[in-house]
Amino acid sequence: MNPGAGRLAAFLRARVDGSGKTLAVLAEEIGYSKSQVSSLLSGRIPPQRFVTSLIDATVPPPLRERRRSEAETLLYEALHPPRPAKPAAPPTGGAAVVDLAAVQARQIETYDRLTRALEQQAELRQTADNAARLIWILLGMIHRLNERVGALSREAEQSGVRARLARARSQQARAENELGRAEEKKRQAEALAGRLQEQIAAMTEELDRLRGQSGGPDPADGLPGLSPPAPPTASPGPDADPEGDDIDATLARVTAVNDTDSDTVHRITTELGEPAAVIVPDKPSTSPDVPNKSARELRAEAKAASEGGDFGEAARLYARLTAASAGYLGPDHPDTLDSRQEHAQCIGAAGEPARARELYETLLGDRLRVQGPEHDYTLFTRYQIAYYTGQTNDFTTARDLLAALLTDQTRVLGPDSPSTLTTRYAHAYYTGEAGEPFTAASLYEGLIRDQTRVLGADHPTTLRSRHEHAYFTGEAGFPDTARLLLAALVPDGERVLGADHVDSFISRYQLAQCTADAGDSATARDLLAALVSDETRVLGADHPDTLHSRREHAHHTAKAGDAGAARDLYAGLVRDQARVLGPDHRRTLASRYQHVRTTARAGGLVAALDLMTALAADLERVFGADHPDSVTGRKKLAELTRRVAEADGGAPA
Repeated sequence: MNPGAGRLAAFLRARVDGSGKTLAVLAEEIGYSKSQVSSLLSGRIPPQRFVTSLIDATVPPPLRERRRSEAETLLYEALHPPRPAKPAAPPTGGAAVVDLAAVQARQIETYDRLTRALEQQAELRQTADNAARLIWILLGMIHRLNERVGALSREAEQSGVRARLARARSQQARAENELGRAEEKKRQAEALAGRLQEQIAAMTEELDRLRGQSGGPDPADGLPGLSPPAPPTASPGPDADPEGDDIDATLARVTAVNDTDSDTVHRITTELGEPAAVIVPDKPSTSPDVPNKSARELRAEAKAASEGGDFGEAARLYARLTAASAGYLGPDHPDTLDSRQEHAQCIGAAGEPARARELYETLLGDRLRVQGPEHDYTLFTRYQIAYYTGQTNDFTTARDLLAALLTDQTRVLGPDSPSTLTTRYAHAYYTGEAGEPFTAASLYEGLIRDQTRVLGADHPTTLRSRHEHAYFTGEAGFPDTARLLLAALVPDGERVLGADHVDSFISRYQLAQCTADAGDSATARDLLAALVSDETRVLGADHPDTLHSRREHAHHTAKAGDAGAARDLYAGLVRDQARVLGPDHRRTLASRYQHVRTTARAGGLVAALDLMTALAADLERVFGADHPDSVTGRKKLAELTRRVAEADGGAPA
């Protein structure tokens, strides 16, 4: 595998990891078999269509343009690897030259081993130092806990004290367990460091001897300095039990450092071919002894959780990985900063945009300090802050943040940079969402011109901007113009992306809506009927998009004047929504209300009254009697009751 192909495969795997989708789901979405996807993600050079489809399926819309551009650059590098330089011809000179080459090769090999040994020794010394600090902290904590348990035991009959006493005893057991781990790791680290010192001395002597034979400089002269990481610090907890919360916070950090140190000792023991070290339990004393998890294992578990869609668990694991990285490598190390970014991303994917934004805001301060205001990662972090600000529905602030970012990106990266174009897309989008659809449409119009010039008219991102341009044109009060724009976009999208692509479905849906807004409900109904058929075939009858299109189809069928057909469509929709979303879901209840209305319009007043009687009771049960939906339900029930009475009971539907 050439290096370019490896970088591309790693880039694409990262997108898959970040999306939370399994290979089976992804394969179905992009039209490849699971084995093909796995093979193409393992280092084979994929076709252009695979790369584009995978980015579309795994990357949120505001980021897709940037990711596509990055992927296309990596694909080009993979397809056009640099030609290897021709090896220099060896000088002539017979056996002496061969001997010198052998000496130099041995020198390089010894230098590599010495470098690794010095790194291992530095890691072990830091582990021993960490353990010594933990021992000192834990001894003080255990003394403090002994006093706390004694004081709480004397007050155990008072209200609320027994819970704190049980917590203190549990903390006492945890602290003693962590103390045992720290003492054992200190012993193991010091023993391994001593054995390494003997190897380092022997390799240094060998290098000196080889250096004399080769006459060249000592490779060890350029060894980098290895600085130890900063020790962990404890943070205060909530107000409920301040002392207990403080102890829990300290114990959590102690556990994180102990976990990392255990991994270091186990890894270096394995690398040195030593007998396996005794495993110290990393759980309370009542738990079975299990090996401590390495950073690699933590990352693998986080990745698996993300792939399985459990972003909450993935976020928890990335938080633990971040704590360990900060404790060992230091808070400013690139790996620590990257782990914090993964953590924030999973928090956002788990449905907590406000918290994700806060994490990115904290990360931004450190990126500015460590990497500077013009670093790519700093600019990207600013983008993420704006994106998640918009996800919290603060569209105005998101728009303003993106406007400021655009100024800096245009200056640093250039106006045609993929990152700059991506930010322009998001800026236009949040401008529209902030209540300025006309300005948003104008921004998209200019963006489309530049995307067409830089990316091409058929680039998926250009097509997506055309969709947003049409959408905000309609929102600005020009449905006829929007309808024309979408009518031109739909065939282009189907030609480039395929008729069954999700973006093609979205454009068709929007075309139907603009058609209805322009006053042609019958055509909108027919467009939605065809869309529902295709979405059911491709996405499935229970897919959220299919259910949404079915709801709009029923709505526009009613607006076109066919109340009976609309009634039947709503009846089927209600059954499926109750099964898929639940009977108390807001959308299910809304569809039930529309079912009542169309049933009444179709002449079934008694049936509508029966349906509304049940619905009104469910609305009050779910939302409460004073909720606006409950009030509306009671008014509709009263209206139908009056109409049935006026019709003298009516004829059953």
